[in-house]
Amino acid sequence: MEHALTCNNLKCRRELSERALVTTCSHIFCMECAQRLGVNGQEADRRNTCPACHSQLTNPDDAVITNLNPSEDYKTSVLSGLSPNVIMECAGRALSFWAYQTTQDIYYQQYLYKTLTDKYSNLSVRLEKTVNDANSEIEGLHHKLSSLAAEQDALRRKNDEISRAYKDKSRKVLQLQELYDKVKRKAELGQIQRAASDAVDSTFQTTQMDSGYEINLPTQIHAENIPLPDFSQSHRIDISGMNTGLSRNYTSDTSEAPVGGLRRSGINTTSVHQTATLPTLAGTPIPSFGGTRQSTNMFAPGFSHHRGSLAGVGLTSGIKVSQANNPPALDMPSRHL
Repeated sequence: MEHALTCNNLKCRRELSERALVTTCSHIFCMECAQRLGVNGQEADRRNTCPACHSQLTNPDDAVITNLNPSEDYKTSVLSGLSPNVIMECAGRALSFWAYQTTQDIYYQQYLYKTLTDKYSNLSVRLEKTVNDANSEIEGLHHKLSSLAAEQDALRRKNDEISRAYKDKSRKVLQLQELYDKVKRKAELGQIQRAASDAVDSTFQTTQMDSGYEINLPTQIHAENIPLPDFSQSHRIDISGMNTGLSRNYTSDTSEAPVGGLRRSGINTTSVHQTATLPTLAGTPIPSFGGTRQSTNMFAPGFSHHRGSLAGVGLTSGIKVSQANNPPALDMPSRHL
């Protein structure tokens, strides 16, 4: 296969097959480049230099258009009539032109090869550097991934431990909450009982005061300062000072039930904080000149009448007041002076 000539314009480098412009400086151009560069013009001022080597093209035959595929008739007549020396000289110059174009094309290919080789080398170096950087980065990422995996395992174990601890704490909190609810319910029940006891005591005192019979119920705080009334075991009243208008003294034995049916349920009688003052008896003194025995109703008119309303339980003071079916009669003999 024959070597095809190419346009000597470095920006074109098109293969020539039909027609081309040939110069005496052994350069060849395609028709498009010749027209664009002005080499094929007939005026001498327009084709004074070669576009490839910048040689002067002053003569009309320095740049001619040739047919690269001549016909058989052209081949027969182009050298006809010329002497063998001229024919050999023309053939030698034509061969020199062909050899020059081939050599220039080889140089161009070598230059192109060298340029591409340099680019390839640079690209290879850059590629190797990029690959090394990528491998280093991949290795670093592998190490980082391994450390992150180990950290994840540690965090998972820590999370499991925290979860178990949280469950234990939650269970303990639930137990404490249940215990707190029980204590709170007990406290609320105690407050309700105390409130009910206070309400019952208040109602009891109000009822007795409205009925004309007052019972002093001391509180536990001041119980130590309140003296106990003195009643004898026989429930008899000392009337030695009745005729003289002096105050009467009552003695009582706490081992038996007090007068008026006042009892204490479930309370130890020796406790000072749970003692209560027995009802005070009101009456009129016996005149000193009388000789007859008077009834006990004269000394305590309100006691026997309102004694039936004392039934009830004092929850705060611990006193149980009940109505006796057969209350003991007060034996109070009058003394004749």
